[in-house]
Amino acid sequence: MQRVAINGFGRIGRNVLRAWFENPKNFQFEIVAVNDVADVETLLHLFKYDTTHGRFPGKVDLSYENERIYLHLSKDQAQLKVEVLCQANPQDLPWASLHVDVVLECTGLFRSREAATGHISAGAKRVIIGAAPFDSVDAAIVYGVNHHEVKASDQIISSVSCTTQALVPLVKIIDDAFGIDTALMTEIHAVTADQSVLDHAHRDLRRARASGQNIIPTTSSALGALKQVMPKMADRIDGYSIRVPTINVAAIDLTFISQTPITDHKINEVLIQAAKSDYREIMDVTDEPLVSSDFNHSPYSLIVDLTQTMVVGHQAKVFAWYDNEWGYANRLLDLCESFSASTT
Repeated sequence: MQRVAINGFGRIGRNVLRAWFENPKNFQFEIVAVNDVADVETLLHLFKYDTTHGRFPGKVDLSYENERIYLHLSKDQAQLKVEVLCQANPQDLPWASLHVDVVLECTGLFRSREAATGHISAGAKRVIIGAAPFDSVDAAIVYGVNHHEVKASDQIISSVSCTTQALVPLVKIIDDAFGIDTALMTEIHAVTADQSVLDHAHRDLRRARASGQNIIPTTSSALGALKQVMPKMADRIDGYSIRVPTINVAAIDLTFISQTPITDHKINEVLIQAAKSDYREIMDVTDEPLVSSDFNHSPYSLIVDLTQTMVVGHQAKVFAWYDNEWGYANRLLDLCESFSASTT
């Protein structure tokens, strides 16, 4: 059984551990350690009590054994013991002595090849960067689309972004069925930790403004990552992000020009069939009149809102929801599971 460690116990890191514990899939790998520079009592509290996803549905405690710290999770008959580490630099982590196979790099800091390689130097066999990478990596992966293309020799892998995990399947399904001439994407995203609660200096002058009081246009890393995974779309798609004052769940508003005749019914038929077949693990559809909070804690990469599909001539619009935390955390776990399956 492969051994996985989480570096960075923030929003994504905590969701990954919780999703592993809650998930009925019975993953064929174990999470053996988490690393974060924050105080361990603070980490325990934030894991136990979560504003977005609710209280952890089990018991969670700390133990101190031979100068080592462990996090204990339990519910009914399920139990998990995870070592808690506190190191600022990846190369200083004890991955060799812990026999760690895969590190989930969830700090948001070590997103370059050079920085992520610190985990390899520390003894890990492979690193999955839980974000869009800053530079070239061995593979940029959207689970459910190209995860089967990972080679045994690939060490530094990016699971790109939550938006890319939602956008790429949607674009691929539509392009395969109808052909996309050109497309524009608007990512409607909840606030993130790099935004300011009150007006405060930021490299992006719009994100410097108070997140709870503004609708904020900004850039989206999803487009660059999409072009890595689907090079044929490089000159055909563009877009941006709008940050809105909610704490979780995002949406994609995709407008495209089709290369073939289309109707809203034809588009929805294709999307429904995709959710029932090749993309059933990562995709769902709905025709109910729902809002963003209805998709909180959804494990899917995307949930297409069929009621929002529109067509005028060859121009069409489709709309998809996604939980930018929980859905993405589940894809990181699925990617780890695919590695485990390939080694058995």
